[in-house]
Amino acid sequence: MRSTILSLGLALLAGGLATAAPAQTGAEDAGVFEIQVNGRGVGQERFSLRQTGVGPNAEFVATGQVQVVLPAGSIDLNTRLRTSGFQADPVAYDVGTVGSGRFSAKIVTPAGEQLREYVASSGATVLDEGVAHHYYFLARRTRNGRVPILIPRENRQVMAEVSDRGEEQISINGVTVSLYHLVIEPDGGEDRHVWVDALGRVIRVEIPDRDYTAIRTEIPL
Repeated sequence: MRSTILSLGLALLAGGLATAAPAQTGAEDAGVFEIQVNGRGVGQERFSLRQTGVGPNAEFVATGQVQVVLPAGSIDLNTRLRTSGFQADPVAYDVGTVGSGRFSAKIVTPAGEQLREYVASSGATVLDEGVAHHYYFLARRTRNGRVPILIPRENRQVMAEVSDRGEEQISINGVTVSLYHLVIEPDGGEDRHVWVDALGRVIRVEIPDRDYTAIRTEIPL
């Protein structure tokens, strides 16, 4: 069983996975995001998305590693998300588990352990803070409408409005590509702008209020 360590003054450790993931049979997507804050490179996010099965039998396993150095401290985060079904419903996440409509996270601090749990709405998707590749699952679910999102490291759920701004010509590392611009507006949170290709693969993420940008270092073929 794998565990995740988050270097943010806290360690968030995984609960056990409900079931073993099936054998991996090929990458749906993989790559590296360069992360910038205030226009300055502060780190990278490496990730891999793998799929088995199709339609209602589809299962995805998404793993990532985020390494960022900020004035307030460093972030060294490993993630593992497993989803199932055509809409990629979350099944397990390595800072908690999603099952029977509930989400839980064990938080370990020098003062001791706490276990928090709350009801996860039907149709919720995981969008952990600072993890760009998770937006793939949101784009796969919907590009217009309201969606409940789970924020595991903050141990909370909020509703978000998703809107499609349409196709745009975007320059990525000197290459102009056609991407679809999505805007995610979480209730009580900052707007997120996400650009995906025709297959829903995430190419660029911006959070303007934080001057945060994540850009793929290479355009996927």
